Amino acid sequence: MKKMISIALLLCFAAPVLSFAHKMTEKDAQAELLRINAELEQVNASIAALEEEVAQMRTSVSKAEGVYTGLTQKVEAMRETWKRCQWGRYTVIEGDWLSKIASMRSVYRDGSKWPWIYEANKEKIKDPNLIFPGWVLLIPTLDQYTVGPGDYLSLIASYLSIYSDAKRWPEIYEANKDKIKDPDLIYPKQEFVIPRD
Repeated sequence: MKKMISIALLLCFAAPVLSFAHKMTEKDAQAELLRINAELEQVNASIAALEEEVAQMRTSVSKAEGVYTGLTQKVEAMRETWKRCQWGRYTVIEGDWLSKIASMRSVYRDGSKWPWIYEANKEKIKDPNLIFPGWVLLIPTLDQYTVGPGDYLSLIASYLSIYSDAKRWPEIYEANKDKIKDPDLIYPKQEFVIPRD
């Protein structure tokens, strides 16, 4: 009996739905198709607009990358210029030659390092065997220094190849505290890092 009532109720509810579905046929289906096509056109228009935006963004990104590359190159050039500004200066006197200058205690204490001076001053020095009194030569700085006999921190800081400024000795001390227990006691052959800004 319950089954019969359930079937009857189901038929009561299903009949109008089936009837509506049957009546919806062609006219409603065409209207639904038109609505779907209209939505599809809107979606395609949105996609086209987004693609245009993406193309504009790619152009903007490409321009920004170009600007970034240019700025990076300028920063590198400025770093190089700043580094050169930190280099020591030596005024050539009568009887000087590059290896003699390089071998000076205040420069490198090593005549074989004369090419460093030559490379740093190529725009001035056309022939490394010809330098003239009065010329001011750039002395590239060292990033590491080996203590020599008679050296002390302020003397090292005063060297043209270090800071050209004795007052900057605390920078060497701070960077090498693991090796320097007392700033008044340093020993030959100790290797010190020379910090740079």
